[in-house]
Amino acid sequence: LFSRVWCVAELVQARYSQVPQNVCLLSKELLDPDRDDLGIYLKLATLSVANCSAARREDKDLILSRIEQMWGIEEFDARLQATIFGPHGLLGKELIGFDVVYAAARVVQRVKAFSFNVAEIQSSTGSTDVEESRRETP
Repeated sequence: LFSRVWCVAELVQARYSQVPQNVCLLSKELLDPDRDDLGIYLKLATLSVANCSAARREDKDLILSRIEQMWGIEEFDARLQATIFGPHGLLGKELIGFDVVYAAARVVQRVKAFSFNVAEIQSSTGSTDVEESRRETP
């Protein structure tokens, strides 16, 4: 869902057209705030429509050109983040019941853990490119 350019475009368009949306997850553990694996959060928090795929290159180009005309990629990506994590977003509802300060503290902990892991990978590979360093790390 979050890797396909047309799906992401439709999610954002639906939100701003006030079409009710819900997401069903196979397991709530993926969003557990105490989970050690940050992969899902990192993927969603750094998601950009420009990096999404389509079956045909011309489909992706058409969708991105329409997004560029309407909002621009950066503005669209900000709207995408609000669609996913905002208070009325697809996953924003998952924080209901959690203390807001606690949730913010957990985000800070995740960022620190990620930063530490990146620095560790970079020092072991000698690379400053995060993606390159990940590929080189066994």
